[in-house]
Amino acid sequence: MKNFAHWSIRYKLLALLLLLGITAFAATGTIAYIKSLRALKQDVTNQLAGVRRSKAFQIETYYRTIHSHVLTLSEDRMFIDAMRQFRAAYEVLNAQPIPAQLRNAVLENYRSTFYPEVQKLDLARPRVEDYLPVTLAALRLQYEYIVKSPYPPKRRRQMESSGDGSDYSRVHAKYHRSFRRIVEKFGYYDLYLIDEAGRAVYDVNKDRDFGTSLQYGPYRSSNLAKVMRQCLATDNPDDVFFSDFEPYEASRGEPTQWVTSPIFDGQEQLGILAVQLSTAAIDDVLSGNRSWQKDGLGQSGQSVILGPHYLLRSDVRPFLEDPEAFLRKLKTNGVSEETINHIRTYNTTILELEAKLPSVTAALEGNEGTTVERSLFGPGFILVSFMPLNMEGLHWAVESQMNLDEALNPVSEMARLFAWWGAGLLLLTVMAALVMTRQILRPVDALVRATRRVAAGDLTAEVKWKWKDELGMLSETFNSMTKSIRQKTELIEQKNAENERLLLNILPGAIAERLKKGEQSIADGFAGVTVLFADVVDFTAFSARTPPAELVSLLNDLFSRFDAVSQRHGIEKIKTIGDCYMAVCGLPNRRPDHARAIAGMALDLLRVLGEFNRQHGTNLQVRIGLNSGPVVAGVIGSTKFIYDLWGDTVNLASRMESTGVPGAIHVSESVYQELCGAYTFEDRGLIEVRGKGKLPAWILRAERVATDTSAGVKA
Repeated sequence: MKNFAHWSIRYKLLALLLLLGITAFAATGTIAYIKSLRALKQDVTNQLAGVRRSKAFQIETYYRTIHSHVLTLSEDRMFIDAMRQFRAAYEVLNAQPIPAQLRNAVLENYRSTFYPEVQKLDLARPRVEDYLPVTLAALRLQYEYIVKSPYPPKRRRQMESSGDGSDYSRVHAKYHRSFRRIVEKFGYYDLYLIDEAGRAVYDVNKDRDFGTSLQYGPYRSSNLAKVMRQCLATDNPDDVFFSDFEPYEASRGEPTQWVTSPIFDGQEQLGILAVQLSTAAIDDVLSGNRSWQKDGLGQSGQSVILGPHYLLRSDVRPFLEDPEAFLRKLKTNGVSEETINHIRTYNTTILELEAKLPSVTAALEGNEGTTVERSLFGPGFILVSFMPLNMEGLHWAVESQMNLDEALNPVSEMARLFAWWGAGLLLLTVMAALVMTRQILRPVDALVRATRRVAAGDLTAEVKWKWKDELGMLSETFNSMTKSIRQKTELIEQKNAENERLLLNILPGAIAERLKKGEQSIADGFAGVTVLFADVVDFTAFSARTPPAELVSLLNDLFSRFDAVSQRHGIEKIKTIGDCYMAVCGLPNRRPDHARAIAGMALDLLRVLGEFNRQHGTNLQVRIGLNSGPVVAGVIGSTKFIYDLWGDTVNLASRMESTGVPGAIHVSESVYQELCGAYTFEDRGLIEVRGKGKLPAWILRAERVATDTSAGVKA
């Protein structure tokens, strides 16, 4: 209360009005903000959880629909008849011998077309023969429908008959158009008929597994073969089996998912209907046909499916929106070139990216909830709502996520609203207080202002008051006093300036200030500085043939130029001893870039020396040595004192100069480690250093010019 008692009336009135205004705002604003903040956060969390539940329901509905559709197709008489006829036609082909030239044509097609593609993807088996089908019928079918096909690989489904006159060609022409329309109409990727022996007797797209045995052929370990065996083992015609996503070699390693159902005619199992699902259909369900904003996911939100091993089972939004930009970001984040190549080749992130996050772990363990965690595909954090997705024998997790900043944007907007509201109220309060106090305290304002200016050091302040009352007399007295003080102060400042110039020629400014404040003993330790020694080569011989006056003039000119370089780089000159120049960076004011600054100075010293030689017609050279490390610095003596450095760092810097090359900058390992990314160096290997033995050393040549900053990372 004592300090308050000394406040001016102006500030007492201001404080009272401000206290009333701020108290009212703080009480009402805090209560409103806390309640609104809780409500907004809960709304955002509920919204994201609602999107996640909606997407989970849509995916479950999509898979139930596929379940029902595949079961319906497997019971359809067309598929039952087709299964019988394709199986019979296949057996006829399998009983016919294969000409050598036909087998060689199939092998050559694998060797020239299929095998190089899987080699580029690092998926190739040791021999191309490892991919050949094991049945005669498969060789003939692949020859007729793949090798001889007039259509490119992605349009082979357009071929309805091979025209070879076989029963198989007739059956194929009968059913293929209907089966192809089913695939295209319902958004499947492919459709197979597999007989009870595990042979793919029909395939809409005519991929490399067409006609082959899934029991004994090259794809017997695939996920298609696994669900096929499940179908063969069941006696229930209503069973439908789903595989998880796995790379499929017949499709060059592309992620595939299969749905199979047995085909029965009464009690007789004829074979299997297999449908390959389209990843695009799954993406359409999760993204709402790429309408993320309409689904309430804003600019950054998305829904994804993940499976065991934390691998994606759907595409991520950044990839769907801009694949190349997303792949560039992956490369910047250190994702392997192999993974990026797979994503580009297959045009999907399924099974290629791992999302090992706590939310995924919790969902795969059967938990449901919402949390905040670091984003895998960009900076910052994301708000994640997760839940398990157990359906059709698949152990998956579904997540809906959004960047935390965007998710909490309504909270930020509300905070800004409260801030503007508070600022406006405070401004109105201050303006009202100023108007009131100005009218009340106007007579004393002039004297108060002048007094404050004098207290702040402005001795030119004068009080001008037009009335000859008590305040007028006080003003005249005040003006006379400030004039007298101003004259005496100017004299004192003149003497102090002369003393200051003398002191700063001997000591650094900071050290001089400490001495002026009364410190008797100044000694400091510095953990990180860089010391420079520069010595004129063969100066003794040069001085012997140069007149003394000219010698001193030249040396003074040279070291004056060195001083200018030191000041330009903000580096502290310590001393000159004869023809040796010593400087340090990092004291008495610490600098994190001490090594870089003194390296720049050293390069400038060589440039300045070149200019000096051209102007004076001399050919002087200097050796420069640099070393970084800890030192002790302090003031020595009571008369003719000096600011000097001690320590092993100083000694090694001197050794770097004495063992250096004329006209070059010789640096120690500590300097090299600091600057190797920013400057170019020449490695001198190990050199003999007196008192140190053999130490590595380098010659600093020039500052490195940055050529590529697009990646944003330091090499």
